[in-house]
Amino acid sequence: MDDIEARVVDNRNIVSNYFLLRLKLAKPMGIVRPGQFVMLKVPDKNIFLRRPFSIFDYGRDIVTIMYRVVGKGTEALCKAGKNEKTLVLGPLGNGFTITKRDVCVVITGGIGVAGVHLLIKTLKHDASIFYGCSSKEELAVIKDIMERNPAIATLDGSRGFQGDVVTLFRNQMKTFKGKNIEIFTCGPEGMVKNIRKQIEKWKTPCQVLVEERMACGFGLCFGCVVKTIDEKEPYKRACKEGPVFDLWQLSL
Repeated sequence: MDDIEARVVDNRNIVSNYFLLRLKLAKPMGIVRPGQFVMLKVPDKNIFLRRPFSIFDYGRDIVTIMYRVVGKGTEALCKAGKNEKTLVLGPLGNGFTITKRDVCVVITGGIGVAGVHLLIKTLKHDASIFYGCSSKEELAVIKDIMERNPAIATLDGSRGFQGDVVTLFRNQMKTFKGKNIEIFTCGPEGMVKNIRKQIEKWKTPCQVLVEERMACGFGLCFGCVVKTIDEKEPYKRACKEGPVFDLWQLSL
């Protein structure tokens, strides 16, 4: 983990309020695991606290972040121009653990893809991908993985299955019958709870990248805790013990 100087290479609007930010680092971050994140200093003097972002992609001295404009920090970030300087602290947190399975199932939606994109790249063609969004226009967010034939769910029915992504997964669960599968997911708590409901009977292995607000990023402030079933220490820090957790250890 290092605090590394960086400059903006590209800060592109993909669709709606989704952006893709590419940063050139002054030195490599080292080994990056899918699911890890960075704490980014927004290049705006009015933004004091850093913001956490999943590592969307990484190669050599270029780190890529996908973000959605939802507040003051990301509002300022989307205005950052080429060659503006900033600081990147990372890689941080515990990422996904990949073991040999018949099938790795990735379920996500909306900006959640930012947390599993590097995982999908790492799994190459060994992943079955389920992605949900509001309409076909938002599929621009996953343009580079469309060749992997992800199962698509749109709420308005403009592409693929009409409805939510967990219902789409439930409808296709029989295709995984008898196979040694593991699920990887990133998304809102409601989606994670719904996934749990669908696989409760079989206790299917499932890793969850939780979405929590973070202040420091390395475990000092305890501002990003999630509740688990650990009786001795139920509250775990998303930035330190996570952000990836075993679904069956979470108290949902």
